[in-house]
Amino acid sequence: MSSARLHAPTTARRTALAVLAGALSAGLVTVALPAQAATAPDYTTTAESLAANVVAPADVAVDAFGRQVSGSWGSATTGGAWTIAGGEATDYSVTNGVATMSVRKPGWQLTSSLPSVRSTDTDLRAALSLDKAPVGGSVDFDVTGRAVDATSGYRLRNKILADGNVRSSLISVNGKTTTTLASVTQPGLGFTAGKQLQVRLQVTGTAPTTIQAKVWTVGTAEPADWQVSATDTTAPLQVAGGIAFGGYTASSLTNAPLAFRVADVKATGTQAAVPPPAVVGPAGTYVPSATTTGVPNGTKLTVHDGDLTISTPNAVVDGLDVRGFVKVTAPNVTIKNSIIRGRATDKQTALVSNTLTTASVTVVDSELYNSAPGPWVDGVRGFNFTLKRVNLHDVIDMAHIYGDNVTIEASYLHDNLHYEVDPAQNNTPSHDDSIQIQKGNNIRIVGNNISGAFNTGIQFTQDQGIVSNVTVDKNTLDGGGCTINLAEKGKGPFQGVKVLDNTFGRTTKIFNCAIISPTTTVVTNSGNYFTDGVVATVRKG
Repeated sequence: MSSARLHAPTTARRTALAVLAGALSAGLVTVALPAQAATAPDYTTTAESLAANVVAPADVAVDAFGRQVSGSWGSATTGGAWTIAGGEATDYSVTNGVATMSVRKPGWQLTSSLPSVRSTDTDLRAALSLDKAPVGGSVDFDVTGRAVDATSGYRLRNKILADGNVRSSLISVNGKTTTTLASVTQPGLGFTAGKQLQVRLQVTGTAPTTIQAKVWTVGTAEPADWQVSATDTTAPLQVAGGIAFGGYTASSLTNAPLAFRVADVKATGTQAAVPPPAVVGPAGTYVPSATTTGVPNGTKLTVHDGDLTISTPNAVVDGLDVRGFVKVTAPNVTIKNSIIRGRATDKQTALVSNTLTTASVTVVDSELYNSAPGPWVDGVRGFNFTLKRVNLHDVIDMAHIYGDNVTIEASYLHDNLHYEVDPAQNNTPSHDDSIQIQKGNNIRIVGNNISGAFNTGIQFTQDQGIVSNVTVDKNTLDGGGCTINLAEKGKGPFQGVKVLDNTFGRTTKIFNCAIISPTTTVVTNSGNYFTDGVVATVRKG
């Protein structure tokens, strides 16, 4: 297969971390298996709706301790200044990427915290070590994921025993009350002097708070499952808190001082912040983009693997992530808040097909693109369909119309695929159009942003029948040889074609050619301008 000219995708993004949960109405049947993929689809990076992509959670605190400090731990890269408690200032230092608390006596407790960090959603990671193994007694190495104040909060307590075993416990501390919520002994860790233990502690939510942790040896794979988990509803702890690290030596310890060492601190939330959905006006009052089309911010998606046929009248598909093609065979179907990604194929098809006179579909607030790029896939094919606030990209023709009653409104059609050697065109170049109208009556193209086609932005061909009563109104249009091209194909003049109040770009291959039409067709042309203010007239040809 020849290589395609892939347009660079826009960097604009709409929503936050996909959580794969959602609702699908009843009446979806006939699931087909996908064809063998010639190119592996990239389901995680090519969608423009952020509901479909992994977005890194926001940092709560970050510190790699890349500084030299004596008498404190200084200030974290993210999270403010560390606050120390217990012992003397000389017990605290930072050097060579490691922060140290030196506990000089048995029965002592030292703590260093970031009190300005306040969160109820914390995923905390750090590497812990001791300069030597304890003798005669144990030590507690505490990691606090929610420090409500200097003493209260939720902690992971790693009790390092004299025999090298580690007992990991989740505890709540509320004033003078300490409660063990869950505990596990991990003999396999085999703690020795200088050995680093990687810890991960999550403290999320309120009423209840969920606490879960895992501990493993630095340099080995992170365990798949949480090793210790609990929930708690202690009222004073159901608030935001900071993070902290503490070291305690048992009164029976005989080899003090011990240096408690912390490295590579990183605390994030467990979910990315989700911006609110974009607020838009009526179609034609703004230029649609990736931020105003596609899946709305915060939408939860459910993955559907394979093709999908919707055969129940009035069915509503809401929040679906379709890894295949969709065929509509019933009337009054709605697809909303969804992504349709296609798959690899060597058959002429479309992401959404509606080709029966008894069927109809409205696609709204959704994204359509071909995740396995190839020359055989269009965006939407057929008739009796409506597209509203749809982000459609990375296909050959965005919309291929051969019937009546089509509306394309407030949508973003961009970045067509184009092949110089296209097997779907007998190895000649692709005939990619943003919109191709081969037959149909009552067609409205209103308030869209349309660009990126190599052949034509809107192509009227009459290849399959008469085309009439087409309104192209208040769009931003660009691309092609001429952006709007009317070809009668021996079927007589077009009737009822109106091109009104549009803005045309300047990237056409034929200069100054916004609209081209045969002399026998009369196009109602009013209020059309190029982006530089020049009136866009109808070229006869």
